[in-house]
Amino acid sequence: MKILLLFFFTTFFATAQNIDFEKVGVKPAKYDVFWGNDIYGNNYFSTSNNLYKINEKDTLNYTNNKYGKITGVETFNMLQTVVFYKQNNAFVLLDAQFNEINSTIFSEINCEFLKPASQNELWFYDSLSQQIGLYNLNSKNYKFLSNPINKAIKYAYSDYNYLFWIDVENGIYSINKFGKIASLGKVKPFEKVIFSDKSDLFYLFDDKMYYYSVQNQASMKIDIDEKMIKNFFYKDGILSIFTDCQISTYQIKK
Repeated sequence: MKILLLFFFTTFFATAQNIDFEKVGVKPAKYDVFWGNDIYGNNYFSTSNNLYKINEKDTLNYTNNKYGKITGVETFNMLQTVVFYKQNNAFVLLDAQFNEINSTIFSEINCEFLKPASQNELWFYDSLSQQIGLYNLNSKNYKFLSNPINKAIKYAYSDYNYLFWIDVENGIYSINKFGKIASLGKVKPFEKVIFSDKSDLFYLFDDKMYYYSVQNQASMKIDIDEKMIKNFFYKDGILSIFTDCQISTYQIKK
């Protein structure tokens, strides 16, 4: 699927300025925050620090107020949902039924974000040393991989073996688990952004959505109906748009 979508996006630049998506669903969603979905189509929302995992049949709920406000939820692995609490430098791991399987408060690093990695590890950025590293969930050991990164990170994404980030100057970078950093170019100004994989991303600017090819360093506008977009998520050809009262799903027109 990813190879076909990458081929579609790459060849599309030669023939059009817009990408056409077809709306395939609309559901009410009166929550504060939309965090994304997983490979089984579960949607993750939160309201007043209550985290919800919702599908057609069930709604699961997790609440933990001792760590402060939820600042990040990683839905990449539904067997290990990562819930990050930046205020108290803590995170919890939840299993598929939203049971708590791990709870950790960091004492040696000050995390700006946590992202899932392979081999029971988490990517982190430590604001004290300004370094990127890996935290092992089993041994509880830290491993720094980079030299100090002087430009603040606005957004980060991981695909297990790589961490990608965008800095305050909109530069795009990646790092692998051996510490090798690559510069991938720049993205245009944005208000919100998500990577779909290491080759492309979607971003919101002035209430309009765009697809951006990292390889081609070029943008295309996406035609959608929604306005006042609060958040969005893209996975396996499906674009989910979250507004004040609903979540709409789109897929690429074939």
